[in-house]
Amino acid sequence: MISASDRIHSEFSPPRFTADHMVIRLGRYLRLAGYDVFWNRRLRTHELIALSNRDGRIFLTRNRRLSQEYPRPHHLLYVAPEHPVEQFRFVVRQLRLTTEYAFSRCVWCNLPLEAAPDPEQLRDRVPADVLDRKLPLQICPGCGRVYWKGSHVKNTVRRLGLLIPED
Repeated sequence: MISASDRIHSEFSPPRFTADHMVIRLGRYLRLAGYDVFWNRRLRTHELIALSNRDGRIFLTRNRRLSQEYPRPHHLLYVAPEHPVEQFRFVVRQLRLTTEYAFSRCVWCNLPLEAAPDPEQLRDRVPADVLDRKLPLQICPGCGRVYWKGSHVKNTVRRLGLLIPED
């Protein structure tokens, strides 16, 4: 198990995670906070553990019998809370995570977002009022999804209790 005193990441290399099937929503919240989180619903737990070990990731689970049924993850954090928002807050507290890179990764692909080169080229993919307000746009280089900081970001910040500096 990982304790808050374990140094598996530094201020220069944020931790990377693998989420098992029980904590995928937690994984989404961690991605929203800017963290690299891998999951794959098609992979079995022992395959996820092997990938996590190979890549030096922290394996997140709610499975209390994990050590009895599967190979041991090198870095394991058992997530006790049931509700995904509480799981997120638990992980942030336990690992003393920051949210300075929040909303910097694609929630679907897990890739870092890039600034959209020409927002006008995205007119057919973004609501007109977003372009009119000249909100900065980001795009996922993998799947092409377009992101901007609208009201959904404020709602997520409030729900998760993120401390995000204003742009």
